[in-house]
Amino acid sequence: MTTAPALSGRLQRSTRVAVGALLVLAILNAGFLYVFPAQAATGYAWPIRPPAAAAFLGAGYLAGIVATALVVFGAARWRSAQPLAVALMTLSVGLLAATLLHSDRFRWGYPPTWAWTAVYALAPFGVAFLALRQRAQTIRPMLRDPRLALLRVLSGIAGAVLALGAIALFALPTELGRDWPWPLTPLLAQAVAAWIAMIAAALLWCAYDLRRGGEALIPYATLGAWCLALLALPALHAGDLTRTGAPLLTYLAVLLALLALAGLGVTRGGRTAI
Repeated sequence: MTTAPALSGRLQRSTRVAVGALLVLAILNAGFLYVFPAQAATGYAWPIRPPAAAAFLGAGYLAGIVATALVVFGAARWRSAQPLAVALMTLSVGLLAATLLHSDRFRWGYPPTWAWTAVYALAPFGVAFLALRQRAQTIRPMLRDPRLALLRVLSGIAGAVLALGAIALFALPTELGRDWPWPLTPLLAQAVAAWIAMIAAALLWCAYDLRRGGEALIPYATLGAWCLALLALPALHAGDLTRTGAPLLTYLAVLLALLALAGLGVTRGGRTAI
């Protein structure tokens, strides 16, 4: 008979170690792409121009630092980290697809290119393996905290809108990339779409599966960090902006709306143990 401690849902050591490795990768990528984005034109797996485009990708890794650090140093239970597993699998599939579709743009004689490809090719399998192990020892609460009702509804709406936008941008990178505030090549547009799809997946998962306040802290703190890092880009890289007016206002409005959603999520989960 399965004992109660076996179904405690606590974060396993192997999961924490794996997330720790992701934390290191997030720090390295964020430090390079967000802090030194101009260097990505010659020093990354593929040439990324302008710096604002590199910094956009770096913002995702900055948010990844928040997410993985909270898991490694704060999370006690799997359900607090579960939305990040869904998000990472979505991101990995999207970035790997973009890599394969534009393999001619990559520097295959450059060792970090192979590391980039290996990480996103293997991550879905590693995440799935760890997630299945964790879920086998985790009981899903039957009842939802009613205080999370509004958060789940808004997350479902935001996640659906972002998912549709990500799919459209990935499918039509040239056409829709023209309406971005700074220039996007088809490869960059699809990489951006992968990051947007990652956020969409996390929000949709929260809308579906969020049960306790403590489960909200990590995904919504991550969303907030992503929004803040992206909101700073038009000021940090004003010289890269080629489309202002409606494209820039839409960019800012979406991020401000998501930041408000992140604030709601953090306040719902901030006082509950994770």
